[in-house]
Amino acid sequence: MTARHFLTIVAIVQGGLLAALMVLIILNRWFRLRRSGRLNPRREAVDASMRRWAAGTAPLAGVLVGLARLPTPLAIDALVKWSARVPGERWRQLAQALEHTWWARLVRTNSTSARWWKRLECARFLSVAAMPHDVARLTRLINDRHPAVHVAAVASLERMENTALTLTALDRLPQLAPTVQAYYAAMLLRSRPVVVEHLQKRLRRADDPALPRLAEFAARLGEPALRERLTALADHRDPEVRVQAARALGSFPHRESVAALKRLVTDDAWAVRAQAARSLGMIADVSTLPLLQAALRDDVWWVRLRSALALMRFAAQGRNALLEAEVGGDPFARAMAQMVLGLPAQALAEFAA
Repeated sequence: MTARHFLTIVAIVQGGLLAALMVLIILNRWFRLRRSGRLNPRREAVDASMRRWAAGTAPLAGVLVGLARLPTPLAIDALVKWSARVPGERWRQLAQALEHTWWARLVRTNSTSARWWKRLECARFLSVAAMPHDVARLTRLINDRHPAVHVAAVASLERMENTALTLTALDRLPQLAPTVQAYYAAMLLRSRPVVVEHLQKRLRRADDPALPRLAEFAARLGEPALRERLTALADHRDPEVRVQAARALGSFPHRESVAALKRLVTDDAWAVRAQAARSLGMIADVSTLPLLQAALRDDVWWVRLRSALALMRFAAQGRNALLEAEVGGDPFARAMAQMVLGLPAQALAEFAA
């Protein structure tokens, strides 16, 4: 066999495989369209039953029958979609009724499945239809190693008030990315008293490795009862903790907050100084003007920017301070004052956020 014959055979085989792939894609598309056409009337029937039941013109039995006729993933999709539209008491009636359906019992058993997508299915169902006896399942799912599973499971806190679940979510919090922390914060608002009490205890542990993230979460909550603990963190040895304390104290206009920020704006760590300058601008205490003017001459550009933006919050006094810096002798302060004074109002608002 020559090289040309070999290449011809390879080309024929590759062509056959490509043709088989195209046929497979077409068949897959055809099966999906056929399945969708078969299931669409059932989905529409469930939506119609839900609408009539929510309006009080049809019994709950019709909704249960419609959900049972759908594949489990689609039934869960329908529940998640309608959970935000049906009032709380009526939705609890549906959740109680679902306890006795065969497919919902099967979904609950998936909380221990080895396949993450089955655990996700269970978490999504329990996020809108959990009952008090599901606490152990939800605890396991909130602690799940797969991010999609625990993010779906924590949504149950929006409907369930349970101290154990709330504390489980709080313990998971320091391990999360900032965007996921923000989502957790929204879910934990319903249990705010429990959250604040727990944070009061955790923020007292100076050697807790999770302290920076907990302080960040406390700052996001903006709870006045946490001001005292956050003020105490201004003198913590870990610069990341001081950063979070400086960021948080801007939301608490209090003389102790101002005193702590006066120390932090001269901190050894530039990130702490920048956040302290930002918070001083939010409080806008006139006694801090000299400190912000001094921070305009900082070696770090970001600190100078935060100081200049903070001065703009002091109205005429701050603007006058920047005008003085614009014609002053320090080149760093002069350049920053020129830049900030030249910014339009919209840009100033975006930078200062």
